[in-house]
Amino acid sequence: MARNRKNEIKIDPAAAMPMLRKKLADTEDPAFLCMIWAVHAIQDKRAMQAAKFLNHPKEAATTDIQSKYTAYKWDLETLITLDLNTPKTRGAVWRQQPMDTRDFNTVADIVNLLRAVENHESSGRVDDTNILLELHRIGHRQFAWQRGFARAHDIYRYLYIYGQGECATYFESTYGVSVVDFFTVAFCHLGYLIQGPWRERISDLELLGVSQDAVDKSLALLSGDIWEVRRHSKQLLIKFEKSMGTTLPVIYQPSYLRVKPIIRRAVGLRSQYIAPLPSLIVMRASMGLYYDLQNGGTAVTNDATKRFEVYARRSIKAHCPGFDPAPALEYTYNKNPVETPDILLNRDGRIVAVFECKATKLTFEAQYGDDPSESAKNGYSQIAKAIFQLWRFFSHVRRGIIELDIAPDAPAIVLTMDAWTQVSRALRDAVVAEAEKIAAAREPQINEEDKRRPVFCPIQELDHMLTVSDEDQLLAAFRAATDVHYQGWSIREVRNAAVPRLEKEKDFAFDLSEILPWWKDILKAGAEKKDI
Repeated sequence: MARNRKNEIKIDPAAAMPMLRKKLADTEDPAFLCMIWAVHAIQDKRAMQAAKFLNHPKEAATTDIQSKYTAYKWDLETLITLDLNTPKTRGAVWRQQPMDTRDFNTVADIVNLLRAVENHESSGRVDDTNILLELHRIGHRQFAWQRGFARAHDIYRYLYIYGQGECATYFESTYGVSVVDFFTVAFCHLGYLIQGPWRERISDLELLGVSQDAVDKSLALLSGDIWEVRRHSKQLLIKFEKSMGTTLPVIYQPSYLRVKPIIRRAVGLRSQYIAPLPSLIVMRASMGLYYDLQNGGTAVTNDATKRFEVYARRSIKAHCPGFDPAPALEYTYNKNPVETPDILLNRDGRIVAVFECKATKLTFEAQYGDDPSESAKNGYSQIAKAIFQLWRFFSHVRRGIIELDIAPDAPAIVLTMDAWTQVSRALRDAVVAEAEKIAAAREPQINEEDKRRPVFCPIQELDHMLTVSDEDQLLAAFRAATDVHYQGWSIREVRNAAVPRLEKEKDFAFDLSEILPWWKDILKAGAEKKDI
């Protein structure tokens, strides 16, 4: 990352970590977090709001990810995590050398130190035997930031799945606030805290129908005092390093900011708040709902799973009405009830694709473990089970156990909540091998014809494909993904490489105001502002 001045600092990779920790230890948290907020702001079209907090060259106020001045958001998140996990210097003030947190060059210096640390740690850890798994980890660290966390269709999906039914009932009974009110408080604080660092709390959301009690309880979930966040961040790191049996590289250490995206400090008798990376507030109140529901038991888990399946069928039908996505059918095999895969995609009376849905969320171990298929065995076992269920279905149709009209080239699709096998052919091969073992043990009648090469498709990529494809293009993309040439590619990349896209992208079919009554007012206010 480029500095404002040409006197670039030469870094000894082995000395980079001690240098970086020293800078963080000597600098007070409020100033450091303000600097991170400001550099993120100038590269998020908020340079005017950040001007008084950070001196920077005008070229640094850019959203161009290719710019030499860009501070990647995933690097900023890592720096915050490292700061929270670094004890502050105590003792003689004259021994301390706090960073100049109002100078853009400071940001460039610590980002470059971080990258030197990354290179130094990788040099003894990554080689030609595990480079593809490293790309899997890098992808999980970066891709979500590149997509963004505050897209309306992602918010809708997560609130549809986790914010209604048994999930919503459990959330409200456990935390004392409804999911809708919780998200409303989070969204309002996003809009409020992007305007400046260390601001006092929002005190009145009555116009949106949110009581002060709901605001208080929501903020308790979204925010924490600096000392509290520091303690829990360190505990989170210790927990994962213990469970994974390894010392995690700095760039893959867990971010407590995803648990508490808002940080609080006391100023006299008042409290002030900062969201150094504001979009994480929306992530916490949408995708992050999953973790609030973990202790809800089977009823809550089953409700989320069913809503995931229903959402997928609704999305397919709404964006590609030529399809008729039917739910699972029950039939009898060996005197036992058996279900087909979760979605049978019909077109003109024939099944042209089959989906098995797995709503299991991606674990930290699955994203960043040295051997994800082993360290996140339970999750990957679910993916392997999905492949087996697809193969069993094709076998049962071939053997006449259930009579259905299926296209000979109908793809077998594993539809997941997250990208479990992102850019990793090795992980895909591992789960297919596990599915082979399950098939051999439980149903040896499955033959090679039944074992169609599975297509791995996260729901966010399906939603994207539906907006840029018609029915023929979507099927063509799924069929292309079974070609050995595309093994290890994401389905979205396959679709872009192998199939022409629509001239004009479709609008997302659903309206957030179905779930959030005030959403239309927000859109209307935004449109009126543009017209002024």
